[in-house]
Amino acid sequence: MNLGADMRRREFIKIISGSTLAWQRAARAQQRSVRIGILLLGRAVPPKELAIASELARLGYDEGRKVSYEIRGADGDFDRLSMLTRELVATKPDVLVGASEVAADALAKATHDIPIVITVMADPIASGLTSSMSRPTRNVTGFTISSLTLSAKRLELLHELIPDLRRVAYLTTPVGPVYNAFEQHVREAANALGLAIFSVPIINEKTVTDGFAIVEREKAQAILVETTPSNVRLSIRIIDECSFRALPAIHPWYFEVRTGALMSYGPTMLENHVGAARYVDRLLKGAKISDLPIQEPTEIRLAINLGTARAIKLIIPPTLLARADEVIE
Repeated sequence: MNLGADMRRREFIKIISGSTLAWQRAARAQQRSVRIGILLLGRAVPPKELAIASELARLGYDEGRKVSYEIRGADGDFDRLSMLTRELVATKPDVLVGASEVAADALAKATHDIPIVITVMADPIASGLTSSMSRPTRNVTGFTISSLTLSAKRLELLHELIPDLRRVAYLTTPVGPVYNAFEQHVREAANALGLAIFSVPIINEKTVTDGFAIVEREKAQAILVETTPSNVRLSIRIIDECSFRALPAIHPWYFEVRTGALMSYGPTMLENHVGAARYVDRLLKGAKISDLPIQEPTEIRLAINLGTARAIKLIIPPTLLARADEVIE
């Protein structure tokens, strides 16, 4: 008997058997329905209304067959986040998804093991979510919106829009780990432009009403809307208040201009949601959080609504119009 040939035959069978088992495990993993937990700061909505779920469906994650969702919404009540994150973690999701540092902080406190993908972050290092953008050091990764830089740029655009601008109301949400840093940065940018700026807290419907009473009392000439979940959730109310008072305002998101805001400057939300869906897909296929760098936006858009400008009797400088990526008549 040829012992060498027999040993080679046994080794070959072992390799083939191992490969077959690995393929079977991978196939079973692909067939298993995965669970994704989503934390929303606004109201809970069906997956079909979420951009990330739509992108995951495009990647082959059909709801009910290949993926199930556990969705919790805080309805704007930040005090409910801890309870909601505990509920989500208890469902044992394969991946958790949220938006903003506030959501990320709540999710990261609730679990150190389940991977977390955040669609919108302002400054993950300042908020303690990681010590490295290129190799996340905790169980959190995702996409930023470069808010510190963009808030200062929005202020410059307001100043270009209104050359005699002197007083600006800064609509922000005094909640979360990076609030103080953001407000200080915006004040420094305002000082550099010779502008007086005052903060207006926006958290819920009532604070919008109260906030614009402050805006009127302080005789603001324009509004700087910060990139906060509350401002996005209450965007229509803010746009209506600005329109009623004929106040120029700059917002973070171009979709707000399509709903009546005068001007916006910022990244496209779609880019973040598409990227987040791809990260979820890679995590479900075995990638590690440390292999998925926290990414900054690659596309920044300036949008202007000329219809709103006419309604508030404001002439947009031609130089500003020429730079706009989207102009709505």
